[in-house]
Amino acid sequence: MDQERVESIKAGGLAALTGTGVSAMLIALHPHLLSASALTTGILRVAVATVCAFLFGVTYRYIVRNDSNPHLRSGAVGAFALTRSLGQLESITPPDLALSGALPLAVPIVESFGLFMCIRLVLDWGLKQQWFQPFESD
Repeated sequence: MDQERVESIKAGGLAALTGTGVSAMLIALHPHLLSASALTTGILRVAVATVCAFLFGVTYRYIVRNDSNPHLRSGAVGAFALTRSLGQLESITPPDLALSGALPLAVPIVESFGLFMCIRLVLDWGLKQQWFQPFESD
């Protein structure tokens, strides 16, 4: 297998492990998702976060390359967090907003930024530990 692919899989795997852990902790903050009837919803949310985290890890490796530009790193977090949270906001109905205000809008956005920021920090640490190599641009 091509070495670049192996490095991408390693970055994606580290991101997926981190994303699974962070997502599970975020689920624990929502007691209504811990009941037996909501178990499937909680598992689905963690699974989706794991896939998103894997894709973020692979993409992040290509974005940062050998560049130390902090705007690239924070831009990657922002792009993934906004994409994930805006997708979640589609399911919020106007009656939900009328009853509870802006909180249903803020929670997915804050959680997504927190998720991808944690993953970014672990990936940056993994790069420093040389667990995987950044993409070698020509």
